[in-house]
Amino acid sequence: MKKLFFAAITVTVISLSAAAQDRSNFRFSVGAELGIPTGGFSNSHSLGIGGTAQAEISLQENLMGTATAGFLVFKGKSIPGLSNANYPDQAIIPVRIGVKYFLTTGIYGAFQTGVGFLNNDGGTAFAYSPQIGYEFESKNNKSFDVSLKYDGYAKSGGSIGYFGIRVAKVL
Repeated sequence: MKKLFFAAITVTVISLSAAAQDRSNFRFSVGAELGIPTGGFSNSHSLGIGGTAQAEISLQENLMGTATAGFLVFKGKSIPGLSNANYPDQAIIPVRIGVKYFLTTGIYGAFQTGVGFLNNDGGTAFAYSPQIGYEFESKNNKSFDVSLKYDGYAKSGGSIGYFGIRVAKVL
């Protein structure tokens, strides 16, 4: 399964690189992310912060293929009953591919799936991320992308997730 996924990522990256030759079909964005842990993850960790880079290629009108990679860190909370002891920080490296569909001008829905590399146990988790967002241009013709999302990471032994916001500049 992992080999198949990494082969799909490789093909996607090569396709995106080839499409980059025609800038009208290719976009790239870099953004900051904030995450609020949910479920049991919220008992052990507080606000997460990080960043992601996303490449997009036009597949057809209103539909984009996406590839995203990033790095986020969630601060560990203090462990109840133990003085001066905290849960270890949780770093997540998401690597996902997916689609982005524009419902109207600027407003879109997206879904990505892939893997998340988690530092605490050195594990790899199945990653999924449904999103809604809005792309707009500022007064000085710079494009921005703001999205609200849920990121989930599932693996044997449990799962973690968070609600997040991404604010990115489209380059």
